[in-house]
Amino acid sequence: MGDLFSNCTDHYPIEKYFQNCTNTSRPCELIHDFAVVAQLLTILDFYITCTLFLLALIINIYFLWICVPLYWKMSYETRKRYVFVISRCVSSISAALTLLILRCILYVYFPPETSSYWLYVIVIVADNISFYSLQGSYIGMAILLYIGVIHPVYFSRRLILRKIYILAVSNVILAILISVPLGAFQTATYIPGPIQCESQHCAPVVGLINFIIVSLAFSATILILLFVFICLSFHIHQSKKLGSYTSSQTLHHARIRLGWTLTAIIVISLAEGIPSSFLIGLKADSVLNTCNNFYQADRLVQITVFTSIDSIICMD
Repeated sequence: MGDLFSNCTDHYPIEKYFQNCTNTSRPCELIHDFAVVAQLLTILDFYITCTLFLLALIINIYFLWICVPLYWKMSYETRKRYVFVISRCVSSISAALTLLILRCILYVYFPPETSSYWLYVIVIVADNISFYSLQGSYIGMAILLYIGVIHPVYFSRRLILRKIYILAVSNVILAILISVPLGAFQTATYIPGPIQCESQHCAPVVGLINFIIVSLAFSATILILLFVFICLSFHIHQSKKLGSYTSSQTLHHARIRLGWTLTAIIVISLAEGIPSSFLIGLKADSVLNTCNNFYQADRLVQITVFTSIDSIICMD
């Protein structure tokens, strides 16, 4: 058999992996696209994202290190407002750590094709728990802000700190209930284990279910934050009409912070949703150097760019 890429102008070291991939009329174009994919994965998906994961981890650890001692010195009323701030920080640390382990250690030194199912499932489930508990923390922060502004009497007299702790723990429990089965099936789509889900029928279904659940989580977070933002805006307008300058200024700053949070979550949801929607219809193999992946190298370029941008934007 002759060299499949003998007539190509440019040559790449990865050609040796695809000499038997003869079911194409444009091998030169595909090998070029595949070389671009390999380069993008090295630069964007490893060096840049790993650096950002590490920075996010350090920043959130530093923030938690400052917040926790301050939290215990706060008054009873003030603590109520900061329970979900601490929760958000812990979830962010967990997310950065699990993504750092998954993308920068496991994928590189323990690739799926030669690794243990249980090694990957633990990290993927932990990453899912971090994501869903983080969304819940944002929702909790927004709801407490809403109650504190719109129903201040209930917030100060009836909403005790113990109830907020219960809500924070319930948020984590709900995240675990969603993440464990979903993470087990996600891992099974590319690593053999107790659950068999590598078929062309099972893997797309798992991908679709994951896409729907993530979309619902983002949608719920965005809608609740948007509702609170609108309520704050209306309340600020009412305060100005009544001549309460101090109250309107305080609420104005709270609305600005909420607006930035809402904008960030919308951007992150788009960055997460766009590549995920592409991946639903993409029947790619977990091992990169296969003929199946080679034949759709042009699409893999788009997916690699989107997923890398997603990783960069999603650094909290």
